[in-house]
Amino acid sequence: MIKRVSVYLENFFYKVLLKNLLKTSKLGYGLVVTGAESGTNFEHIYNNRPQGSFIIGRYVDKALLNLPAVHATRGRKEDIKGILWNEIGNNRIRNRKTKVLDLASGGGRYLRELVQEHRNSEIESICIDKDGTCIQLGEELVKKEDLKNIRFLKGDIFRLNHLKTFARRSTWIPNVVVASGLFIYFSNQTVEKMITEIYEALPSEGLLIFSSYEHLNTRKLMRKAMATSSGEEWTLYYRKPEYWRSLLHCSGFKEIFITRDQWQMNNIISARK
Repeated sequence: MIKRVSVYLENFFYKVLLKNLLKTSKLGYGLVVTGAESGTNFEHIYNNRPQGSFIIGRYVDKALLNLPAVHATRGRKEDIKGILWNEIGNNRIRNRKTKVLDLASGGGRYLRELVQEHRNSEIESICIDKDGTCIQLGEELVKKEDLKNIRFLKGDIFRLNHLKTFARRSTWIPNVVVASGLFIYFSNQTVEKMITEIYEALPSEGLLIFSSYEHLNTRKLMRKAMATSSGEEWTLYYRKPEYWRSLLHCSGFKEIFITRDQWQMNNIISARK
């Protein structure tokens, strides 16, 4: 009896009281209503400027933007950009353009920033997302920022066999695949097939870059108060570095580098074909 009451009170707190409070802030509203994985939410996280309804909404937004998990999200962007910066420099020496395919790209913030920093066309990017609102957001931001050499395409490319079909049909072949925040939504069996497919689609010496959650201190909050854009419960898969190292080796990748961020949440991983 006591346990049932405790569960009821906890659910009431998260699903009623906290949800309604979160809705007063810009980020909270996005996490609860439009879908926690929305590209719009990530743009707001990166901009890091509190917004909300009335004073309370702005205070709630500021609190959300200062959560360690949100700091880790911003740090993840910089870590991945750093790997891409290094790859651009290596390709420059080889007189080779860096061509990036970003899977489940959202608004493509990493790549938009890199294009701004490399206006000499050292980098070309194609960003693919199944969410039409993310594609629209990316296109609007690219136009607003007057960026070239970056395109947004709608497609569920991370469904099995789609990546291989894309590579076969396109005359534009990426030498870098970015999959930040993609694998956290899928089971081990599906992820293993995806890694194999990416390996087969990359050219020799091509680079795969992605991130993975090892731990998340807002796990309970996300599961109980937030939802995906489809309305389903927010469910993520957490994996240790050893899992990724073994999988990437078995798939044929070499030069595997795995780092853990300072918040002990994200693993940033790169591997070369």
